[in-house]
Amino acid sequence: MAAKYFDNKPYFWAGAYFVASCGDVTVEQLKKYVENQNSPKVETLPR
Repeated sequence: MAAKYFDNKPYFWAGAYFVASCGDVTVEQLKKYVENQNSPKVETLPR
């Protein structure tokens, strides 16, 4: 990973990686959440 600069401050960037932390959820709950991110949301309007 190469260091790049933003606003004259060094930072590391790799376009293929994302890291986050979550608390009080299971791995299965996280998997379901991630899998559903690409699902279209169905919204119904009141008639």
